[in-house]
Amino acid sequence: MFESLAPVKRETLQSIVHTRLCNLILEGELAPGESVTVASIAKALDVSPMPVRDAISRLMALGALTVVSGRSIGVPLLDLDELDDMLRVRLQVEAMAVRWAAENVDEAFLASLEKILEAMETAEAKDAVKDFIRSNYDFHFTIYRQAASPLLLQLISNIWLRINPHFHLLHRHGHYRASNRQHRKMFEALKSRDGEQAVAALREDIESAYKVIFATLSEGGAAG
Repeated sequence: MFESLAPVKRETLQSIVHTRLCNLILEGELAPGESVTVASIAKALDVSPMPVRDAISRLMALGALTVVSGRSIGVPLLDLDELDDMLRVRLQVEAMAVRWAAENVDEAFLASLEKILEAMETAEAKDAVKDFIRSNYDFHFTIYRQAASPLLLQLISNIWLRINPHFHLLHRHGHYRASNRQHRKMFEALKSRDGEQAVAALREDIESAYKVIFATLSEGGAAG
């Protein structure tokens, strides 16, 4: 009876707000120690508080946001055990994505990745923290999308909602330059279709960032 009808796709306001808040976190707009309110987010997005509260609740369930004080919402600092656990998981799932991406390399992918890498190098040279974090996210996820696994991509996205704000902590130690060297190695390995060398560069990137974040959190968190 309904064979000729195409399914209707409906994107709810809640899902739009949730996506916008995820992007806010993944693109480096929220650092540990910073806070926002439901009212300020609702005003910025020109929506009622209800879909904002729904989106925040979903992100709190993932551990990406927490109540800071009163009505303020912020990014929770990872404790050291959580950071260790995240390191182990990232080394496995992100390495898998890089290996799969290396099997799907094409010229359009390489051109896009090189352009993002140049943006990262420019951001590092200009000391533009948020630009660097945004480009870092773009670089990694351009690779992870090339793995062609929506399920794996979602798993990694959920992890990055928790770790990405902590990349602000790398800036004070001048780590962005080292990170760019590792990204350049990753790019060159992918350009050569060498999945294992790309994974080695990824591991170097993840582990070196982990050491800086671990030391910073051990010294007293995001303060300073």
